[in-house]
Parts: sequence; structure tokens; C-alpha cells
Amino acid sequence: MDIDSIDFGGLVQWLATTGLQLMIIIALAVVAYILLSLASRLISRRIQQLDDVEGSDLDKRTDTIRRLVKTSGTVVIIGITLLMILDRLGIDIRPILASVGIVGLALGLGAQTLVKDVIGGFFIILEGQFHIGDVIEFDGVVGTVEDLTLRATILRGGDGSIHIVPNGELRIVTNRTRGWSRASVDVTIPYDQDIEQAYQSLEEVRDNAARDESIAPLLLDVLAITGIEGLEDWGVRLRITGKTRPNKQWEVQRYLRKKLLETLAARKISVAQPWREITLSK
Repeated sequence: MDIDSIDFGGLVQWLATTGLQLMIIIALAVVAYILLSLASRLISRRIQQLDDVEGSDLDKRTDTIRRLVKTSGTVVIIGITLLMILDRLGIDIRPILASVGIVGLALGLGAQTLVKDVIGGFFIILEGQFHIGDVIEFDGVVGTVEDLTLRATILRGGDGSIHIVPNGELRIVTNRTRGWSRASVDVTIPYDQDIEQAYQSLEEVRDNAARDESIAPLLLDVLAITGIEGLEDWGVRLRITGKTRPNKQWEVQRYLRKKLLETLAARKISVAQPWREITLSK
């Protein structure tokens, strides 16, 4: 291309008119995105400050709604910006708007599954059935909610795997972290051991847990020793249980198992193990 053939006057005029308008549109879109991010963050912080509990149900619900509003708002900003840019470039956007209406009609008629997922996600968020950070279980799948959109719920399994579940498939969901959780540990003592000594060992573990600075803040009440929970084939089953903070029951149970083994061993009390007696006859 010969540089002499370039119409610099027309180029300057285009930059001064259409080019300037495009820059203003893009700048306004960036400002709108920044304002959306700041407003959603500020409002969510103000709402979370209504209670003094860190990681409460209100905090989780607010964070979930904030992410949804920010994502939806970003999509709207990008869509409007693209339409305005196309219009400034002289491209007729009426066929595009008409096609959007046709696509919407097609989705309404043919994509019932998508509509079902979106409606399901809407009511999950509206009713606060679970939030980001909750541990839920459905259809045998257990995981931590890492993200929640109108269409799907993203779960992180205990082994690190990701489960992507359409919201329309969530029928019966068990929320393991709502309000409080329960830690429960059973220990089976052989019949030939001193059950009273074993019971006292559980009481010692209970009292130490209430004084332990690493575990006491996770407990919502005093651990209870329910007594003899069962007479098994190999011994007497005892149980220690109590309420914990949401999603902290596993940490408490690991602590109790460790301390129970140490305390029972110090009292020379063994833990029952399966055994079978075989008699051979000639």
C-alpha cells in the first residue's frame, strides 16, 4: 500500500469522531465494571458487619449473592458495550437484537433442562439452602461448595476432585455445616477389661478437651458420655459426643480418637479387636 494513498484527513476525522466515541464507550464500560466491583464489595462488607461472627451463615450468603451479582452485571456490561461499539461502527444491530429474541424463544421451547437449572439455582440462592464454603451431600457425593451460579454448583471433594452439578439435579441435599455440627466417637472395650476404668478414661478426655486451648474454641457445649451404646461381639461400645462449630466435627473427632488411645493405654486398657476361636478336633 502506497503511503501517499492514505487519506490522513479522513483518518484524523474518524479518530476525532467515531474513534473518540469508541474510546469513551470502552472507558465508560471499564468505569462501570470498577463501580460494580466496588459497590458489590462495599455492600457485602456492610451486610457482613451486621453480626460479629466470622464465617457466619449471613457472611456466606452475602458472599454468594455478591459473586452472582458481579458475574451477572459483568455479562450485562460486556453485552451493552459490544452493541454500542457495533452501532458506532455503522453495523445495524437490529438483526442482532432480533436474533437474541429468537434465541430466547428457542431456549424457552427447547432448553427445558437449562431453564430448570436456572430456576433451581435461583431458589437455592433466594432461600439460602447452602452457600459457598458449606459442606453438602447429595446422591452419595460429599464436597465443599467452591462456587455457586444460577446454572450449577461446583463442589470440591475430599480427594481434591471437582464435581459440577446442575442445580436442577439437586433434589435432596444434606447441609453438614449449617448452624452447628456434631462430633461423635465410639470406642469398644473387651468384656474382660474394667468398664468403669474405661468410662473414667472417657471422662478424663472430656475434661481435658474443655481445657485444651486448641480444641475448646471448637466446642459449643460440654462433651457428653452417653454410656454403653451397644454390646458387640468383641466388647462393650462406649460413646463420647457433643456439638461443635460448623464443619469442625472432623477435627474434634481426630483429637478425641488420639486422646482416647493415649488415655486408655496409660490405664492399661486395651481396645477390642475382632477375633475368632477355632477348635480343631481329631
